[in-house]
Amino acid sequence: MSAKPPSINPMIETANPSLPPSGTRPRNRFKPHLQVWLLGGFLLGMGGGTLAGLFAGDSPATALLMHWFVKPVEQAFLFALFLLIVPLLVSAIVSGIARIRNMAGMRQLLVSTLAHMLAASVAAALIGLAMANLFRPGDVVPAEIGQQLLAASHAPASPGMIDTLFSYAAVERPIKIVIIASVLAGMVLTFLRTRRTGHVLATSERVFDAGMHVLAHVARLAPVAVACFMFDLTLVFGWHLLLYLSAYVAVVVAALLLQIALTFFAVVWMRGEVTPLAFLRGVQEPAVIAFCTSSSNATLPSALRAAELDLRLPPRVARLVLGTGTIANQGGTAIYTAVTVLFIAQFFGMDLSLGRQGLVLVVAALAGMGTIGVPAGSLPTVAAVLALTGLPAEGIGLVIGVDRLLDMFRTMVNVVGDIAIATAVSHDRRKRSLPKM
Repeated sequence: MSAKPPSINPMIETANPSLPPSGTRPRNRFKPHLQVWLLGGFLLGMGGGTLAGLFAGDSPATALLMHWFVKPVEQAFLFALFLLIVPLLVSAIVSGIARIRNMAGMRQLLVSTLAHMLAASVAAALIGLAMANLFRPGDVVPAEIGQQLLAASHAPASPGMIDTLFSYAAVERPIKIVIIASVLAGMVLTFLRTRRTGHVLATSERVFDAGMHVLAHVARLAPVAVACFMFDLTLVFGWHLLLYLSAYVAVVVAALLLQIALTFFAVVWMRGEVTPLAFLRGVQEPAVIAFCTSSSNATLPSALRAAELDLRLPPRVARLVLGTGTIANQGGTAIYTAVTVLFIAQFFGMDLSLGRQGLVLVVAALAGMGTIGVPAGSLPTVAAVLALTGLPAEGIGLVIGVDRLLDMFRTMVNVVGDIAIATAVSHDRRKRSLPKM
């Protein structure tokens, strides 16, 4: 008599025998050491780029350094991270959904995740509008400086910048397709109860573990890559634009920090029962990588590792929430959109009525639920809102010069928000006492 085929859940349990349960996984021993090196690389790159811009901006030695070292290191680091995105994204979402034993459990998880993301996006848009109305950064920009910035925005971009934006934009549609296909595949596997399904899930777990193992080695390059990113940023853009747009930059950054302090800390403390300090310790590495790469997608591998190893979140929740969050939870984008539109309106002396500001709120909140996590991904949204509210489209030229810097801050907020929501949803699942994996 043939043996009864094993159920789906035991096979999931043994898919990764090398790792203990998520609640007892040891902390990554390399982590504290890596944090020190990341901070050192950040400061070294920023200081070196500032000095090079002041004293050797046109030097052949600086050009050679950029061409033969800085740019190759940046490209190699991003290439390694983007190579890991697809296998980690597919395996994380498929295994995360398939771990849920019934359709009701899947529906509850998805509804809870989307509800948290929508609430965070609306809160972000409200914070952005409130800060822009309170401090009115557009009123303090001198008209002559504004005209210079508008004129500079029409200058042709360098080939390097065009190539970079094109390469990032090229991943938008494939990643969206991958996420949708992975969700559908995970849902199909949830309904199947065959031996082959168990093998598929076991393979998905092995792919995820292999990707995380590779990431541990890629992380060793992170301090050098961070130094190169900061050197490039400060050398190319300089800090003079911050003097002209200091009020605008300060309002955006303050609103982003408020989103973390008010919204995300409240989420992890009140909904996830994790102290803000413990949460900050757990998200250090993905926050730094998000800040330097300006890409939520490139930070996904590090965010997954931090969620499972440092915050010890259940894989079935962390993988699904973080995978979905790369396109469905961009609170930093909502803040940036709201503040930027009001800044441009104030600069042109075209204060928006409450009705138009309500339109900005809705569009900014929706943008926070569907903007692709790549550099400069928010600029098309800002342009669309300008058109909807009747503001001059060329006003976007006022902020292009500092967009990359602000992109770094808002990407960090997006990634921290993803992990905060994963923390809250994980606690909700535990409180519901649903069957464990």
